[in-house]
Amino acid sequence: MSARFRIVIASPHAAERETLAAWLSSEGFEPVRAATSPDALDALRARPFDAFVSDYDFALLNEVHAAARGKARNPQTPIVVIGEKDRAAQARAENRGASYLERPVDRAAFICILSMALTDDRPVRRSLRRVVNRLEATADGTPCHLIDVSNEGLRLELPRSRRSLLPYFNVRVPMIGTTMIVQRVWIAAVRVAGTASDAIGCGAALVNNNTRTERAWRLFVDAIPARPTDFLRVQF
Repeated sequence: MSARFRIVIASPHAAERETLAAWLSSEGFEPVRAATSPDALDALRARPFDAFVSDYDFALLNEVHAAARGKARNPQTPIVVIGEKDRAAQARAENRGASYLERPVDRAAFICILSMALTDDRPVRRSLRRVVNRLEATADGTPCHLIDVSNEGLRLELPRSRRSLLPYFNVRVPMIGTTMIVQRVWIAAVRVAGTASDAIGCGAALVNNNTRTERAWRLFVDAIPARPTDFLRVQF
């Protein structure tokens, strides 16, 4: 990646802390380790950071979460809380705007949730978004549905089993006989408006397609009636 995102990891579990740091380093992030709550507070105050990953007790019980929010680069700076399988703990974390991951932490899910959160505030789409009525499509061969589209990208309804979809994948729309290469921008961990109850939303941007494919896609997008409220407020 072009920038080294600084990620503070606060956890009393040495093995977990080192494993998370190794995963982040392998993806081009800059991990900063903290073994205690005071260490975490020092790391948060020392330099600007791009995300905060914390053990549940550190984040919520010791109020490190509040310090992380106060020192973050911006209000959208992602906070990921790691804990046991506990619905009450998960609800408490999510009510404070944090993502919650259960132990044992899955590498793909961990990297995905951070990568997507770190790109959420980067505007990509510049044109009108047009809503489609769950149009059939496939994502790397997996049946899915288009929810809305724009000249630069699309939003998909995917099975929950595809949360770890690769950063780049193919989307085929049988209705227009076109397959596009897209880059995953975000995946919603919970249901988003317009999706089925057993599905998740995924925003993606078109990348590295040839002129013919891009033209076919734009003709398709232009043919869909747009609503006045469809102008961009959030990414894809």
